[in-house]
Amino acid sequence: MPNGIENQPYNPSITTPAAAEPFSWAGLIGTVFVFLIILMVSLWMIKRLNKYSVRNMQSPWARVLDRQVLNGQQVLYLVEIAGRMQVLGGTDHHITKVSEINDPDVVAEILEEIANRPEEQMDKLMTGIWKKLRRKPKNDVFSAELERLLEEVKR
Repeated sequence: MPNGIENQPYNPSITTPAAAEPFSWAGLIGTVFVFLIILMVSLWMIKRLNKYSVRNMQSPWARVLDRQVLNGQQVLYLVEIAGRMQVLGGTDHHITKVSEINDPDVVAEILEEIANRPEEQMDKLMTGIWKKLRRKPKNDVFSAELERLLEEVKR
């Protein structure tokens, strides 16, 4: 029978060295950075998908301006129907008109608040950054260079 360390009783004074990699700040910072990027992209995608699921009805006479989830199945919708702003309460199986907003000052205040929300401004910022980061297709570069050369030839 082998007389190995597995068969010996536990002795707390004997320690075995643990195989450990040296600590790296660059690795930790890189991991946190990648995690934050993945988190931001995921939140942005969830927000965009949620926005499209609520506002997918784009007709000239009816549009959903905003929604507020009350609990899992109850939602308040702010809807513009034929130029009139209405508050609708909805569940999975039923929609009820809660109120109609007739005061133009209140309507203007609500629309301004919706337009100036931080998430709406974040959408504008992300769209602007995305447009700046996108490169022009090679066809556009080629056609611009061709036009420049043709103008040089005409001179």
